[in-house]
Amino acid sequence: MLSVAIKMLIGNKASFIGVIFGIFLAILLISQQSAIFLGLVSRSYRIVTAISAPDVWVLDPGTSGEDIIRSMPANYLGYVKSIPDVEWAVPINYALFPMTAPHSGIFKMAEVYGIDDETLIGAPELLEGDIANLHSEGAIIIDSDSAAGILATTSPDGTKIPLKLGDILEINDKRAVIVGIGKPIRGFFPQPNIFTTHSQFQTFSGSDRIQYIGVKTKEGADVNQVLRQINAHSNAVGMTRDDLASRMANHFLKTGILINFGLSVILGLIIGFSIAGQIFYIMTLQNLSYYALIKALGGTEKTILAMILVQSILVGTIGYLLGTGATLLWGYAIKETTLAFEFPWQLLMFTAFLALIMCIFISVLSIKKVFKVDPQILLINI
Repeated sequence: MLSVAIKMLIGNKASFIGVIFGIFLAILLISQQSAIFLGLVSRSYRIVTAISAPDVWVLDPGTSGEDIIRSMPANYLGYVKSIPDVEWAVPINYALFPMTAPHSGIFKMAEVYGIDDETLIGAPELLEGDIANLHSEGAIIIDSDSAAGILATTSPDGTKIPLKLGDILEINDKRAVIVGIGKPIRGFFPQPNIFTTHSQFQTFSGSDRIQYIGVKTKEGADVNQVLRQINAHSNAVGMTRDDLASRMANHFLKTGILINFGLSVILGLIIGFSIAGQIFYIMTLQNLSYYALIKALGGTEKTILAMILVQSILVGTIGYLLGTGATLLWGYAIKETTLAFEFPWQLLMFTAFLALIMCIFISVLSIKKVFKVDPQILLINI
């Protein structure tokens, strides 16, 4: 009977394709919007993922996100270093500074990161240049996207001329020299990412205060004990990498972005329920006489239920695979662009669950109608 169910399903090609298209469209919308949302959320704590060496972060209690950062006195660093189970502690600075390219007059707000002078912990992966040159006066590393994109100059013939090693920039009216081109840290806006040393950052900012302290605990140390000692300081708070990421993500979610993307998911479900459900129901009505014949030949409700479930699961699986496949292809296509996209395995499971819900919904609509069909309608149709 299951082979009969499949033949009934694909017998009407227009309805068969229509149901698949409805589920495909719904899954595509849900998975794509969810992947964009997760990509944006991950960018809210990009400093944690970009500088991954510390397992503990120290910050001012008032700091909650990249747009709300309260700096700390530099002497906090010495206090953290004095904790017995701390292997190392380094200053990590972050701020937005005005930046000008004198040769072109291009003006941008740049995201400037300051890392420890001695260890250079937190430096980006270099594509060009030597990390040791970061110790020279005014030295900076700039991201490749900005160097070849928004900061590149255009020649008279329209050719873009990217920034190169040795080019001069002005950061907060201070001279800066490009000594390295690094991988970008993509944020919400196409702003240049600039890395420099802690001391050079202080020159750019005109302040000796620090925004974060990155901490690495000793092997086998009790991280919670280290956090308790850090938090004993009334004006500092210690967090694990994951806790800080959650803090920044929660701050970002307060903007209401979750509601906007949540509405997109609901819209996708409505599309799936309405298009797929309606076409599948119409297809069932078209095959009603066949179901009546199966009943007349002794087919039970259990058999009919299995037939309809097989039909709905088949179209649901095809629609799900096409929808997620299209989303993953789109994500691959924008991989090297500034667009946000993140597709973890949990999202794969989430969309599969929603596809299952749609299959159950369209099955219930049809099952109720088929169970009520009277085999006597075969006599009426003769």
